[in-house]
Parts: sequence; structure tokens; C-alpha cells
Amino acid sequence: MDSQSSAESDNWISDGEWEDVSPQTRRRLLRNAFGATAGAAALAGCSQGGDEDTPTPLENEGGGGSTTTDGESDGQSSGQTLDHIISLAPTNARFNPYGNAANFSFRWYWAMFDQLAVHDKVSNQTKGMVVEDWEYADNGQVAWNIRDTYTWHNGDDLTAEDVTTQLKIGQLMQTVHKGYGAQPLYENVEQTGTYELTFDLVEPSISREIFEFGHMKRRAWLWAHRDIWGQYAEMFDDATTESERTSAQQEMMQAIQQDVWDNANVPGNSVWEFVSGEENVAHFEPYDDYVSPFSDAEWANGEITGDMIDYNLDWHRYPNQQQRTRAMQEGVIDVSYPPESQSARDQLREGGWGPADDLSEDQITPQMRSGSMGVLLNCQSDITGDPRVRKAIHHIVPRRPLVEWVPDYGTYWVEDRIPTGIGQDKEVPWFGGNSEWPSGALTQLDRYAHTEDDVDEQRATELLEAAGFSRSGGRWQDPNGENVTLRFYTATSDEEPMALRFAQIAKTYLDDFGLQTEVTAQEATIRAGNTLESGDWEMLFDSWGGAKSGPPFLGFSNSFRVQESLSGQPLPTNDNWAMDRTVEVPYPIGNPDGDLREVDVINELNELRTQMSDEERRQKVAEVSWIFNQTLPMMLINEEGGTGGYWLNHDNWGTMPPDNNRNPAYRYEIVEVGQYSYCQYMAKMGTEYFHPAGGQ
Repeated sequence: MDSQSSAESDNWISDGEWEDVSPQTRRRLLRNAFGATAGAAALAGCSQGGDEDTPTPLENEGGGGSTTTDGESDGQSSGQTLDHIISLAPTNARFNPYGNAANFSFRWYWAMFDQLAVHDKVSNQTKGMVVEDWEYADNGQVAWNIRDTYTWHNGDDLTAEDVTTQLKIGQLMQTVHKGYGAQPLYENVEQTGTYELTFDLVEPSISREIFEFGHMKRRAWLWAHRDIWGQYAEMFDDATTESERTSAQQEMMQAIQQDVWDNANVPGNSVWEFVSGEENVAHFEPYDDYVSPFSDAEWANGEITGDMIDYNLDWHRYPNQQQRTRAMQEGVIDVSYPPESQSARDQLREGGWGPADDLSEDQITPQMRSGSMGVLLNCQSDITGDPRVRKAIHHIVPRRPLVEWVPDYGTYWVEDRIPTGIGQDKEVPWFGGNSEWPSGALTQLDRYAHTEDDVDEQRATELLEAAGFSRSGGRWQDPNGENVTLRFYTATSDEEPMALRFAQIAKTYLDDFGLQTEVTAQEATIRAGNTLESGDWEMLFDSWGGAKSGPPFLGFSNSFRVQESLSGQPLPTNDNWAMDRTVEVPYPIGNPDGDLREVDVINELNELRTQMSDEERRQKVAEVSWIFNQTLPMMLINEEGGTGGYWLNHDNWGTMPPDNNRNPAYRYEIVEVGQYSYCQYMAKMGTEYFHPAGGQ
């Protein structure tokens, strides 16, 4: 029987940065990846399952608590212990990925547990971690082989039974691994050997990139020790009725493990062992018996083990930025968010501090960028319902001026370069790679007004006039002779100050062209609720891009807001604003004045979910990008990525530059951890690329 091995799977780029983004951005990523309803559920899980709403460098880390001196150290950081910030009191930590009352740090998940897999951006393939290799059969059966080098921190061997336990709990809870990801796309999980298991794909034709993204890479930490969590997998096996499954789900959600540093309660399996916890400090030490799955990478100089790591890892609780800044100034921590004040930052730089990833613009590749903020355009409005009007707006409002005023423009924020609906991180694998992007069909897409020099009033006028609009006295009027007013709802300065600013800048361009625009800053729950659903607007701030570096399907399914679900079910909340399922698009690709062809957007998106060759997928991504480029249900404003949010004391710690992703710190997408602040997770890659200063 023909099969597909792990080495032959679809090439793609997995998810990435999580810890170095703001609460708003984390909410955007959740909502983008799974839709509004699932995103809300995922966000609820986030507040239960993690200790922090992780802030931008300019915000408090969260977690509340005492304002007394927390995270105290007996003296300055020695450089032999990596002293990191945390907002959760270790003594308050409670572990259960699906727990109603759980409270556990995302950072600790990474430190204590390895993932099933990560993504290698150099080879553009999945890199197995706990799962060493895998095989897809034509009949939809999947075989996983588990590495036999792993042990739990309590000394037990990690086996296929542990992985089987976690997969079955995912079926019980209807979300995989931590309750944040995809619904399980597998069934009939069976352990077939000590280190082997099989299962069947619910949809044998599902794209391997989508399956691996949601089931092996997206927060796919292995945490389910069979002796601690196996009873819930058995409950799933034994449940034959809906009420029995509901009862089992409730028991699973109520289960809590404390003290989290006790290996009898929460044994880990990665390089860092949680050895003790105090009210304000969590102590981790290298787990000597750890054998890194990166040992078999071609860049590794032989086996990488825990006993090679020559430093410890402590997490210090500092509930607010004032305390963190003082700790940075006093030299008692090594990794933290920086203060907002530029003078305070300058002072810290004199003491050896700086961005953990202190990258120049030429070191930041397109692969590091992902979609962030955008503006929905009402496809049911009497004004913007005509795609020619949406195109005219894009020709008048240049994207770069909306973004270039930001202080960290270039090193973190950039404007969207080409309106494809997916962003650079998802474009790169299909259109030239880092060195040749953009290339191929991507170069045939209309870029509209990228810079101020690209503003094309003549083309915008032609489009509006073709749509029946006319201009009188410097003011555009609709086909009924009524003055046009674009109602633009955006975020408040407290929620997202960038969004308010770029709405005001866009208004200037639109007003000058005669498309009068009214900007209203509105609280998020109202804007994304009643206002959105009413359809009484033309432009409305939202996010785009999908989960970072995920399959293109995830980006498109967010940027195409349609009146029906992918299964064809009506979405009543979308009736008054979302695009119709069937649209007219000019062809061939690259000719905006070509013959119009009717396109079913839902069918196009569903086709992207299926397995196909790389060349077929490249062509399909190009076609769907063109459909977005010519229908423009959103205006894509900016992309984020590059330097991370953390600062590092470089006097104490040695780092190396990306070297075009050959540095493993940048080569691998460590899902949802903080892609570029690699001081958090370099120990499992040895000590060559991150180590105490003077240690190499």
C-alpha cells in the first residue's frame, strides 16, 4: 500500500511567536485561527490555563498580586543562573491544561515539556521531537513512532501509551493538547507497541500541513503522563452515551495537580526540571537524563544532553513594570520586558541590556513577518458593497504612511506589502523563499497604494465613476446623488492606539480625495458585537493574518469574511456586512480589467484544506490570493515580527545572530513561545548558541 512518510509531508511553516505579543494581539491570533466563537472559547481557556495576559514591552505583565518587593534575590545574577521574569506565584500554580481552575505559565509548558514536533524553516519540513517519525497511508491511517530516548522527570520511560493518553483526552475534550487548538481530526487511536501507535484521519484527504499544524506543532506539548491522566482516556473509551461523555469532561476539567514542582504530580520530560517553588521564585535545573531530539540535526556536534547545560533557570515574580525595571537596574534578573521610558531604556543599555534579539533590519527576513492589523470593508454597504469602491479606497490610502510613524517601524512593524490576504510569513514558502520573495504569481497582483507616491487618484476616479458615483464640488456622491460618508469604527487608544492613529491618517487621505470619512473610536466589545453585526458602517478595525506562519488556509479563512461557514451553513451574524459566497473576479491573474468569472469562495477555501502536491498548492494559493486582491473584503494595514519583546542582559549572556536562519534559535518555529527571544528555550539546542558570557 502506498504511503507518505514524515519526510515527504507537505512543506510549510508552522506557528510562532506568542509570548512577545500583547493581550490584544494574542486575542487576534486566537480569533484569526479559529473564528470568533472558537477564539472566545480559546481565550477563556487562556485565562484559566496560563498565568498571564502577556503584555507588550510597554504594559504590565499582569497577574495582579502584591505590590511589595517580589522576586527578591540574595544578590546580583551570577550569569550561571538565567533569571527570568514571571507574574505567577509558583505556590499558586495549579496544573491541568483543560482545568476550570488551572493556573500555569505558558513559559513553564515550554521549559518542562517537549512538543510532538516543530518546524525546520531551512529544510521547510516538520522536525519530529517526541514523535520521531510518522507515516500516512492512503486509507487514512497514520502511524507515529515515539522516540525511545525520552524519560519523565520522575524516572519513568515516556512511551506511546502517554501519547495515546493525550490524544484520547483531546477526543474527550474535543480540542487537542491544551484546549486551544483544532478539533481532533483523528479517531481510533491505538497503541501498537511500546513506542508505536496508530490512528485514522477523520478526513483522509485533509492537507497534511493543516493536520500537522494543529496536532503536532500548535502548542503540542506532551504533558499527559499515563499514570496521572490515563483514567480520563479510559473514561473516553468507556463512554457510550452523551451524558457519560459530559460527565467525563466535567471530571477532567475539575482535576487539578499541585504542587507543580513535585514530580509525583506534574512530571516534565524536557531539558528543564521544575525542582522547587517559593512564593516569588520558581527554580528549574537541567534534567541530566534529557536527550535532545535536536541531537540528530546536521548542525549538532553529536548528542545534546541535559548534563551538558552549565546554568540553571529561575523565574522571578514581579507583578508590575516598576518592580521589573528596578530589578533590571539592580542586576538581579537577566530577562525582562523593558520600561516604557526612553531615558530608562538608555540607562539600562549602559548596563549591558538590550533586546534579546537585537536585530538590524537586514537580519529580519520576510519569513519573520505575519499579518496583524487591518480594516474590514463592508461588502453589504450601499457604498463599499461594490468592489470597485473598495479598490478605489486602496488606490487612495497608502499603507506605509499608516505605519511608518511607529517608533519601532522596520525592526518590528512594517506595512503590508502586497494585498494577498495571508501576509509574508505564509507567502514566503510559495513565492520565492526568503531570498527571492516576492516572485512568481505574487508579482502579478495589484499592489494598490503602497507608498504615498503610489496614490492613484485617476484610477480611483475611473473605478468610482464605473460604479455610478460622481463628484461634485470636491465631494463624491453615490449613484442616488447623495453625499458619500464613510463610517469608520476603530479601536480606542486604551485598546490599540496604533489603530486609532492609522484610522485618523487614512481619514486625511480619503477626505482630501472627497470621500468624507467619520472616525469613531469604540470599545472592543461593542465594536465587534452590535456595531459589526448591524452593518451600519463602511470600515471597521479588526485583525488578520491567521495563526503565525500557519498554512495559507488559516490566513485566507480569516481575511475572507463570508456569509456562510466552510460547511455552507448560514452565519446570521454576518448577514449585514460579510461578502457573498459567490463573487465575480477578473481573469486571467494579473489583469484587473479582464473578463469577469464567477467564483465560489467557500469552494476555493475548502479545496485548500485538501492534500495536493506542492506545485498544485502553489497554484491554488496564487489563485486565492488573486481572488482576495480583486475583491478586497479587508484592507490589510500592517505586519509584525522581527525583534521580540524581551530584553536581555548581554553582559551576562552570549548570543549569536540569525545567520539566515542557520542559527537554530531562529531556524525552528517553537510554537507559541516567543520565537525570537530565544534565551527562553535554547538549552535543548545545547550551549553553542546561547550560554553564560565567557562560557564558550
